[in-house]
Amino acid sequence: MADDLKFTVQRPPAYGELTDVLPGLFWVRLPMPNAPNHVNCWLLDNGPDWTMVDCGYNTDDTFEMWDKLWRGLLRSRPLQNLVFTHAHLDHFGLASFFVKETKCAVRLPLAEWLNAWKLWHEREEGPDEQFAVFMKRNGASDDDATRIVGTQRPSKYLGLRPPREFIRIRDGDVVAMGKREWRVITAGGHSVEHALFYCESDKILIAGDQVLSHMTPSVITPSAQPEANPMKEYLDSLARLETLPPDTLVLPSHGLPFRGLHDRLAQLREHHQARLDDVASVISGKTHAFAIAQEVFPRVLYANPRQAFGESLAHLNMLASLGRLSRDVDADGAITFAPA
Repeated sequence: MADDLKFTVQRPPAYGELTDVLPGLFWVRLPMPNAPNHVNCWLLDNGPDWTMVDCGYNTDDTFEMWDKLWRGLLRSRPLQNLVFTHAHLDHFGLASFFVKETKCAVRLPLAEWLNAWKLWHEREEGPDEQFAVFMKRNGASDDDATRIVGTQRPSKYLGLRPPREFIRIRDGDVVAMGKREWRVITAGGHSVEHALFYCESDKILIAGDQVLSHMTPSVITPSAQPEANPMKEYLDSLARLETLPPDTLVLPSHGLPFRGLHDRLAQLREHHQARLDDVASVISGKTHAFAIAQEVFPRVLYANPRQAFGESLAHLNMLASLGRLSRDVDADGAITFAPA
């Protein structure tokens, strides 16, 4: 449980407050209009300038907090580098504002930059015809698909157009941030090419959403890749992170900084194994993702069908990859699963 972890602070700082974590490394906690209600960003002191990791949504509250910081405590030195763990909008939404205002360089993995542009081009769209077809291929009736699409309203897009230029970072790269060297670790599961940053000399991990203390990051098979196995990618990333020291200081994007990396990795693995067992336990014959979403994620199905369908399919695809289920696609493209 998260209670077993060793938190470096017991209470979070106020929103928009510049908080010391270690020499040359600062924490800024920003509000979010949806759960989990906040995102953590990290400022690293390079000496003559700053590097910032993640920047928050494009909301008035976030803009005002950054404006106050950059006109106040941070004004004496420019922002040189803006680095991203991934391109979800709670991390990436204000990127273009900082590029325009400060001319800073932007660094992130290629797949995350491409995903940011995908989100931009699909902005403010609810589920479309492709998603309706995806639902029907995965067991929803015509009426079910029409009803689910009909309940969805386009949400306000909380990001700016992505920067047109960036510097690509790759797994294994070493980048300088805040007078420290950080090794880039890229991982799938929660996002397509999520970047974590590990400082070996001080045993610090900027973990993004890949390792959180009180939450399990969402793992969703997207409608564009119905055969993808993001659960395997996520669990594989946990095994890779176990090679880091157990007393590593973890700086997550949501929640509080903590030590106890190996304990948390074990908890996350056990959680997903239990969920896989739960899904497998409700399957006695041929089934599909819509039935699993109704059984396992009933409250999410109409509120957030992409999550309900995506998580259901992520579990089913993983169980199929383990040989616990068989997966079949018929001549019409309908996808079903059955006990192996």
